[in-house]
Amino acid sequence: MKPPAVGAAPCPLCGGERYRPVAVMAAGCGRLVRCASCGLLYQDPVPDESIRRHYDDVYHQDTISDHIDQGRRSLFRRFLAEVRPFGYRRLLDVGCGSGEFLTLARQEGWTADGIEISMRGAALARRRGLAVHETPDDLPDGYYDAVTLWNVVDFFRRPVEQLREIQRVVAPRGLVFVRTPNAIFQAAAWRLSRIVVWPPPVARLIADAYFFQPLIWSPSTLRMLLLSAGFTDVRLSNSPVSVGDPYRAHSRVRETVVDGVKRVVHRLASAASSCSGGRLLLGSSISAVARKPA
Repeated sequence: MKPPAVGAAPCPLCGGERYRPVAVMAAGCGRLVRCASCGLLYQDPVPDESIRRHYDDVYHQDTISDHIDQGRRSLFRRFLAEVRPFGYRRLLDVGCGSGEFLTLARQEGWTADGIEISMRGAALARRRGLAVHETPDDLPDGYYDAVTLWNVVDFFRRPVEQLREIQRVVAPRGLVFVRTPNAIFQAAAWRLSRIVVWPPPVARLIADAYFFQPLIWSPSTLRMLLLSAGFTDVRLSNSPVSVGDPYRAHSRVRETVVDGVKRVVHRLASAASSCSGGRLLLGSSISAVARKPA
C-alpha cells in the first residue's frame, strides 16, 4: 500500500495534512481525498464561494424549491412525529431553505426559527412569516431546545468551529439532529459506477446514485464531529429515504424506479444494521441525534 501523500488542504475535521487520493472531480473541481488520520472524505480544494452559489441556484426557481420540499416532506413529518415539542418548544433549523420544515414544525407546536445563507431561500421562508437569520452569531446562548441540520454539514467550510457555534445556542440537555449523505454508500456507488457501463439505463441509475459534496461524512467521522463540537450521547442510524429524487426532476416512470430502488437499498441497509446491532450503517444517508451536556 502506498504511504499517504502530503500536499492537500488540511483536513477540515482534524487538521491532518496527510491524505489518500480517491477520485478526480469534474473539470475545474479538484479531487476527492481521504484524510489519513481521521478518514474524512473531502474535496481538495474545498469549495468556498461555489457553496453559496449552489444554494442560490437551488432556490432560483419556485418550481425547483417546491420539488425539493415535496421530496423531503415525508422525512420532515417522520422526524416531527418522533420528536415532540419539549422544554420551551424552541426549534432552530440550520439551512432552512424555503422554510418547509419550519412551517411543518410550527404546525406541530414548535416555535421555529431558521438560518439560511441563500438570500433567495431566506426570502422564500420570510414570505411564509418565518424568522430567518444569516448566521447564528446574534442568537442567544442556550436558547433552543432542538436544532436540526438537514443535509447541511456536508457544506460546512469549518465544520468543528461552525458546529461549536451552533452548540452554543442549544439549551442544556437540548437536542441536535443531523442528516447527511453516508460516505460508505457514496464511495461504494461511485466505485460500482466505474464498473457497470451496460446496459445504459442501469449505468445511468447507478451514476445518479452518488454525489460528492464538499465534505462526505461516514458514521465514524460524523460522531467525531459531534463530540469535537461538545455534544454527547451521540446516536447514529440509517436515515429514512426521501421520495424519488428531490434534487432532479425526472419522468414519472423514472421517479418510480428511483423511489423503488432507494427503498430496496434502505431495507437491505436496515437489515445489515439490525444484524450488526447498529454498528454497520450502509444506507445512502445517515442521521445522528446528540445532546448538549447539562
